[in-house]
Amino acid sequence: MDTESSVSRDKSQKKQVTIRLNPKAKKVGRPQKKKKATSAGEKKDRKWYEAIEEGRETAGEVTLSALLNSLDREQPGLVETQRRLSGVLVKFEEAEKKKPKYKVLKNPVLILDPFFVLPSKLLSACIKVLPVSNTQDTAISIDDSQSSKGPRQQRASGKEGVETVLIKDVGSFSRDQIEIFKRVQNMKAAVHSGIDMHRWLVDKGIASLPAGYHGFANQVADEVMATYPYKKIQGLPNLTDYTYVMLYTVSPPEWLTDAAIRAKRTRNKENDLVDVSIRTAVQQYIRDDSVQTVMLPLNFDNFHWCCVVIKVTEKRIYFYDPLNQTAYVNACSEIATTLKITGLQDYNVISQNNPLQFDGFSCGVYVCWMFIHKVIPGLHVDMIDTSLTRRRVELFFYLLKGRLLPLEGNTAVASNPDDEEEKMKAPSSEEKPGSDEEVPSTQIAQ
Repeated sequence: MDTESSVSRDKSQKKQVTIRLNPKAKKVGRPQKKKKATSAGEKKDRKWYEAIEEGRETAGEVTLSALLNSLDREQPGLVETQRRLSGVLVKFEEAEKKKPKYKVLKNPVLILDPFFVLPSKLLSACIKVLPVSNTQDTAISIDDSQSSKGPRQQRASGKEGVETVLIKDVGSFSRDQIEIFKRVQNMKAAVHSGIDMHRWLVDKGIASLPAGYHGFANQVADEVMATYPYKKIQGLPNLTDYTYVMLYTVSPPEWLTDAAIRAKRTRNKENDLVDVSIRTAVQQYIRDDSVQTVMLPLNFDNFHWCCVVIKVTEKRIYFYDPLNQTAYVNACSEIATTLKITGLQDYNVISQNNPLQFDGFSCGVYVCWMFIHKVIPGLHVDMIDTSLTRRRVELFFYLLKGRLLPLEGNTAVASNPDDEEEKMKAPSSEEKPGSDEEVPSTQIAQ
């Protein structure tokens, strides 16, 4: 019995089925959707989107063109302009070394209404690849009004389409968008220069003046801070160059622009403007009895300023190089000699080698003060290194107000009262005698 029961028990155990699940078997039913993992790029784009929206709130506008138009219309001060421009971020800094390509496309895929600017190096490369927007057939006349509606895209390439700048891994931008980027960049640079100019006036410029002028100088510094950079300067022609941005170049180590040189001559009410490139115009002014001084600023390769001054009453042609370097002196001498040969035979050519410039960026300041020295006979001007800061401040006041601050000590003396420019009276009635050194002329050129 026991044997039979054990055999039956073994048979029953063999009949039991063992089930094991295969983990690789295909699951039955609808497959479950995988949860989408948020990539790092999407997180970065989201952060940029939020930052740009905050920038729009700070700027008070939703597009860059609307922001620029609003600033031009309202003309706020430097602080408010800087605050609103701070909402415009610089994007794609990692792509600064990319090489953009220029194409004319019919239906380009552009980044619509970008509220950012490209890095300066990349933006300069984009400007460089864009061709000139006008050709010889569609030349722009600066004296005539231009229509804002025209086949602008066809001018450069002769093809129909939109001028597009393609940047790999960045996007595509039209010419209008690139130009707006550049306008915003220029506005930011102008505001930065204006704030630096105000800081220089407060820290160094005002300290170089006598104590009696500190109150007036602080008012002028506050005026610079509260004025829109592209506001026109009163008393100067209504030209795009004569704005407060021109004044920002007076502070070191900035270089004076040609607009500042022309503004200096425009402020001189006793003399008319002289076009350096036209020699016949010089002779015409010489024949005018009301003209006593003709000033010709000379710029060499957009690098250095020199000048030629023609004194009609003295019948002398002065040429001046602040650095007194042979190359510039010879060039100025040739220009002065050419003027003498071509109609001013009875004039003497004289080299003026004082005062000397000892830095690499103040040549425009020295030229302006040479003009002032030649217009006002007997003017004592000290242009040594220690007094150069004050001369910059006085030149800044002259460009802004059209008046000279009287020199500390002995005031400017002119042989003819009609030659004197309008000068502002000192706030104090007492004047101390000074010992400023007169700028002497040198020998006649052989």
